[in-house]
Amino acid sequence: MAKAWQSLAWRRCGSCRLRRAAGVLALREAIADYLRRSRSVHCEAHHVVITSGTQQGLYLSCQVLLGEADSVWVEDPAYRGITAILESIGPEDRIVHVPVDEEGIDVAAGIAMDAHARAAFVTPSHQYPLGMPLSMGRRKALLAWAEANQSWIVEDDYDSELRYAGHPFPALQGLAPERVIYLGTFSKILYPSLRLGYAVVPDALVDAYVGARILMDRHPPTADQHVLAAFIKEGHLDRHIRRVRGVHAERRTFVIETIERLIAPDLAWLQPSDQGMHLVLWLAAGLDDREVASLGREAGVALRPVSPMYAGRKGPAGLVLGFGGFGDKAIEEAARKLAAILNKLTK
Repeated sequence: MAKAWQSLAWRRCGSCRLRRAAGVLALREAIADYLRRSRSVHCEAHHVVITSGTQQGLYLSCQVLLGEADSVWVEDPAYRGITAILESIGPEDRIVHVPVDEEGIDVAAGIAMDAHARAAFVTPSHQYPLGMPLSMGRRKALLAWAEANQSWIVEDDYDSELRYAGHPFPALQGLAPERVIYLGTFSKILYPSLRLGYAVVPDALVDAYVGARILMDRHPPTADQHVLAAFIKEGHLDRHIRRVRGVHAERRTFVIETIERLIAPDLAWLQPSDQGMHLVLWLAAGLDDREVASLGREAGVALRPVSPMYAGRKGPAGLVLGFGGFGDKAIEEAARKLAAILNKLTK
């Protein structure tokens, strides 16, 4: 009898510790409710694991889902945060760089390259860095591949709240909640210093994610979690997103008009996109985006080269132009400096 009681008490303590490591219950409940309403995500509070941001969610996913010999799909080009993690925890040749076109990740190409990859890391709502959403045909093909192969899909729902034409695309997770791990963050939509994000994971993976979370840093600060839970439940997040969407829509329009006015189209042109807080500016043949970005830094302009985001760090030359947090005056000045750099390099 004593041993049975001791075993039960041990399991109860362990379960309590796991629940605390998953995050504050009030915040997990608020996130689950918000995601069901706004992103068509199928989840309850127990599916939500609080993280310190999307980067930690990506790292946890790599730790939980991938063995040493497992291959993994990533988009090409891809967010450097995921490729850097994969390069740091295993051989680089297990990364399958699947090309992206105007419909998003090319699933047929991925199957031809490695049909039995263990997982696919994707940004279906707003591909990073190029900006297109994953088409419905590609979504169905990706989910069919994952189901047939018993593989996992890690969905980074990057900038999903900031779509300026029509309604935001529903999350991929809503179509296959038992095969998709859904990642999100509040740092971009609220403010960068708020290091709170979340992973929505299937029932089969909840304990593994929470266990991996414990090995990292237990849990984010609880005070911020309680404040954010109240912020969401009282409707402030919804109102904030509506306001921010309007502000960024106007700013995006100003960026497009300014670039097209100051930079000749034979030097650079914008990638079409109707979402997010950045635009991609493709550069004419002969221009090196790394060099342009370096000269931009010297001139006080933050530019991110696109070519290193491709496999082998060798892709077409382009620049990521972020416009979140900048006013019209700063955008105009930066565009003039960029135009002067491009004109100088092409003389």
